[in-house]
Amino acid sequence: MRSIRSKLIFWICILFVFIGASIYLPLSKILPQKITSQILKRDAEIARHISGEAKDLLLLGDRVALSILLRENLKRLEDARYLYIRDMDGDVLSHTFSKGFPKGLLSLNVDIQATHGIEEFISSGIRIYDIAIPILDGQLGTLHMGVSMESGKEDIAEITRINYYVGAVILTGMAIGILVFLVIGFLFSRQIIKLKDFASKVGSGDLDAKTDVKSNDEIGALASTFNEMATRLKEKISQIKKLNTVEERNRIAIDLHDGCAQDLANIIKRLELCERFFEIDPQKGFEELAILKESTRDVLNRTRRVIFDLKSPEDATFNLLDNLNRYIKDYHARNEIMVKLDISGPMDDIPSDKAKKIFYIIAEALTNIRKHAHAKNVRLNLRADGDGRLAIYVKDDGRGFDAGATPAGVTSRGGLGLISMRQRASSLGGSFLVDSALQGGTAVYVEIPLAADASKETNTI
Repeated sequence: MRSIRSKLIFWICILFVFIGASIYLPLSKILPQKITSQILKRDAEIARHISGEAKDLLLLGDRVALSILLRENLKRLEDARYLYIRDMDGDVLSHTFSKGFPKGLLSLNVDIQATHGIEEFISSGIRIYDIAIPILDGQLGTLHMGVSMESGKEDIAEITRINYYVGAVILTGMAIGILVFLVIGFLFSRQIIKLKDFASKVGSGDLDAKTDVKSNDEIGALASTFNEMATRLKEKISQIKKLNTVEERNRIAIDLHDGCAQDLANIIKRLELCERFFEIDPQKGFEELAILKESTRDVLNRTRRVIFDLKSPEDATFNLLDNLNRYIKDYHARNEIMVKLDISGPMDDIPSDKAKKIFYIIAEALTNIRKHAHAKNVRLNLRADGDGRLAIYVKDDGRGFDAGATPAGVTSRGGLGLISMRQRASSLGGSFLVDSALQGGTAVYVEIPLAADASKETNTI
């Protein structure tokens, strides 16, 4: 991972290179080309002026004066290398070469279509430009003047010196910029590191941590916001813990009231009934005592469950499938009721708090079947779909009941258990439905959202 300091240095170098290239390229490429173009344009005008003077001499046929004209202009012009005139047939009429005319020049500017022609060639390592000017539209021949860029060398050398100066300025600027940004980057990154360490402390649970970054810039404002965020986060967590405590107390109260308390009240009533049975029919009294024994065992199991919840730490892992398999095995051994478990979809990722409540819903449904359904077989289906919802289906082959009965009538057939299941499903944001008919068994449908943002529940009995 690249540090902020290295990124700052990298981008300041890019900036200086861009500025330097913006200055260097025009000076080293465009400006010399512009100077050369202007010099050639000037020399073309000079050649055109000479061709005008040569025209009169050609019309007069004065070859001597023509030669003098060419030689005098060659001496006068600093950049001129040669001058010569050739006629329409390509024959040289006059030239300034003292050692004979170079035949290779005859191949330059042979066919001129415009007012003048310019061709470039190299002679003895020197770049020469051959400028050709038609005389009287070419009827009297063509004036050729060879020029070099000697007069522009000083200008080009000056441009080169400027380029070196620009390069030195760029390198110096880069060095100063890197040094400045090293200092700024050190100060800047040190504050960022403090903020990172502070965030790590908060992330690890130290909500009393504070960052000591003090500055009047954006980083200082960010540090102040971080400190305020940690304080508010601590307050929110405290509020959540209080809400969780209240919610847990309410849940335990519901368990004790709807479960243990109601069952104990039912046991007391049945004990009173036993007293009467022993006076009238002792056999029925013993039968009622057997029922009371099972009811008392249920109260004991429910009480143990509440105690287990109280003793279990909040972050204790609760695996739904492991606990469910153990419960079904013990349930079958105690009651001789066969439970066929069918599971579809992933179940291991269900949060422990939800898994525990889901387990209690299923356990309550199986307890109701044992106490009231007189069933021999139970089908239990759990299906987790891809939309983050868990569907629970519990169906027995027992005697069933009238699902349209009043709550008072339902109570004798496990109404308290149904109420407990519905309340647990509601606390998870789920839906609860019971379908039953006399001698047709009972089916319980529960759907629980596994996502954190549970939707509003819909409960039906």
